[in-house]
Amino acid sequence: MAKIVGVDKGSIADEIHLKAGDEVIAFDGYPVEDILDYIFYDAKENFTMTVISDGDVSTVEIDKDPDESLGITFGCDMELEPKRCKNKCMFCFVDQLPKGMRDTLYVKDDDYRCSFALGNYVTLTNVTDKDLERIVRLGLSPLYVSVHAYDKEVKRELISNPEGAKLFDKIDYLVKNGIKLHTQIVMCKGINDGEVLTETLSMLEKYYPSVESVAIVPVGLTKHRDGLKPLSPIDKKTAEETISAVEKLNEKYVANGGFAFCSDEFYIKAARELPKTEYYGDFSQIENGVGLVRQFIDDIDYALEEAKPSYSKKTVYSVTGQSFKDILRRESKKFTTKFPNLDFQVMDIVNEFFGESITVAGLITGGDIVKQLRGKVSGDMIVPSTMLREFTDTFLDGVKVADIERELGVKIHISHGGEDVVRIISEVLR
Repeated sequence: MAKIVGVDKGSIADEIHLKAGDEVIAFDGYPVEDILDYIFYDAKENFTMTVISDGDVSTVEIDKDPDESLGITFGCDMELEPKRCKNKCMFCFVDQLPKGMRDTLYVKDDDYRCSFALGNYVTLTNVTDKDLERIVRLGLSPLYVSVHAYDKEVKRELISNPEGAKLFDKIDYLVKNGIKLHTQIVMCKGINDGEVLTETLSMLEKYYPSVESVAIVPVGLTKHRDGLKPLSPIDKKTAEETISAVEKLNEKYVANGGFAFCSDEFYIKAARELPKTEYYGDFSQIENGVGLVRQFIDDIDYALEEAKPSYSKKTVYSVTGQSFKDILRRESKKFTTKFPNLDFQVMDIVNEFFGESITVAGLITGGDIVKQLRGKVSGDMIVPSTMLREFTDTFLDGVKVADIERELGVKIHISHGGEDVVRIISEVLR
C-alpha cells in the first residue's frame, strides 16, 4: 500500500477529497507495489484508483488529460528499494573489492525497476512471471540486460545460477510484448569469447531492432581475488579478434545507428584507431564506455573552435588513468591553437588500490592520487567526474576533493568531458 503524505491544492486528488494519511492500494485493480505504478497511471487518461480513507475502502474512476497530474505525494514506502542479486558471477566486481570500504559499495542489486529508472544492467534471474507481466503492463522500456552468453552451460558457469539459462525465454517474451532492450556482454577470456561470443551476438541479432544494442566490455580484474576463480585479462590478440568480429557484424547496421559495439577499452588494448562519430549512432551505450573517448575528442574539437584565445602562461595538471593517458596527451597538443603558453601536464595514476590491471580513470582513488602526486603538483588540477561518486565530491576510497586539495596544495576543477576541460582551461587562464 502507498500512504499519502501530501496532496496538491486544487489537484484531482484534492477534488476527490484525498488527504494525508489515506492510502492508495490499487490502480485498475492491480495492487500498488512502488512509485512506478503511480508514475504510469498518473500519465494515463482513464483508470480506477482504490483507496483507504478513514478506514473505508472505495474505488474511484479517474478521467483526466494525460498531462494532468493526480497531485499526490507519497511517503518513503513507495521508494525503490533495490532487489538483491542472486547470482555468483565469476567476474563480479563487488566480490573483488577490498575490505573496509563504505557499506553501500558491497550491495549487489539486480532490480528490473532500477534498470528502467536508472539504466542499471540486470540479469533478470530474479524476475518472476508476475514481474514480466508487470514490466509489459507498465511499459517499462527500455530495459538494460546483462546477457554474457547464449550457451546455457557457459552461462551457468559464468553466473552460477541455473535461472540464467532461461534468459532468452524472458527476452523473447519481453520483445514480443513491445519492450525494447539494450544488452551487454562482459567478456572473460577463454570462456565467452570467440565462437561463444559469435553465437551470442547471432542470437541477439535475431531480436533486432527490439534488442536495440549490445555492448561487449572486457572483464575488470582487481588484485583482490583471493578464493575466486582465476581469470585472465583480455589481451591484445583477443581484443583485435573481438573488434574484427563485432565490426563485421555491425557493418549492416551503421546506417541505422549501429547494433553491436566494443567498448573503448578493446580499441585501446588492441592499439586500434577508434571508429568515427557516426559509427556510434546516438551513443546509446556510452555509460558502458562505448564511444566515450570519441565523444571526448569531438567535444574538445568543438570547444576549441568556440574558445577565445588566451596567451596567459600557466600550468594546469590533469589526472587520468593508464588507459587514457596517451589519448589525453595526444589531444592536449591541440590546446596550443588557442592557448600557446599553456603548460598542460597529464598526471597518469597507477591504480595501486585495486591493482595495476585496473587502468580506467573511473576507478582511480583519492588515496592513490595523493600518494603519487605529493610534491609534484601545485595550482590548478583537473579531475574527471567519473572518479567521484555520482552527485558527490567523494572518491571510491572515501577521500574527498577537499582532502586532496589540502594534502597537495591544489585547486581541483571537476570536468564532465572534453568541453569542460577546455572551459576550465579558459577560466584558469582568464
